[in-house]
Amino acid sequence: MSEDKRITKKPDLTTLSKTINAFSINSSQESMLIKFLKELVIHNKLTNLVGKSTLENPWRSHILDCIQISSFIKNRNSTILDMGTGPGLPGLVLAIIGYKNVNLVDSNRKKINFVKHIATKLNIGVKIYLSRIEKLNDSKFDFLISRALANLNKLFIYSHKLIDKDTVLIFLKGKKVKNEIHEAKKIWSFNSEIYPSQSDERGSVLIVKNLKLKI
Repeated sequence: MSEDKRITKKPDLTTLSKTINAFSINSSQESMLIKFLKELVIHNKLTNLVGKSTLENPWRSHILDCIQISSFIKNRNSTILDMGTGPGLPGLVLAIIGYKNVNLVDSNRKKINFVKHIATKLNIGVKIYLSRIEKLNDSKFDFLISRALANLNKLFIYSHKLIDKDTVLIFLKGKKVKNEIHEAKKIWSFNSEIYPSQSDERGSVLIVKNLKLKI
């Protein structure tokens, strides 16, 4: 199957198609997501933005994987920080489907340049930071999100100065999430819930609240 067909064709599995429909993506948003994926494929040939194998089924690997976060963020005006956004995943996807206050940070200049390119090309209103996460310490957000950035303890180190008492952390994690929680609880106090990923049976969505460093 050609790259264009992979991008424009939604997942053919019934369960995935139903899930995509459940997020009520309108035709304009779908068109923007397709344009985003096309640009991702083009630029990935020049700069390693994502693993090549993930572009075999990009709607599953990238769009559905990222868009499932919207199930946990009901207010589209919430302030969101995508930590280690890479090529804009999941932050740009959320902005495309209507979230108004998305911030994206990454220290990789090539990836941030791609994010800026997409934001300009698709006229997406987001705030973009070429920076290490630790340098955003003066900011607070309603939600911190991340995908495949680091283990949980490291994510908490990045997060704890960016949160207030109501901040919710949403991390897309793999099959070792319970081990990561066990290790993190040696240092941190927090409440967590694990939900199965809608894009990968091996993955999970981790929700964390009330994060505090143990004294």
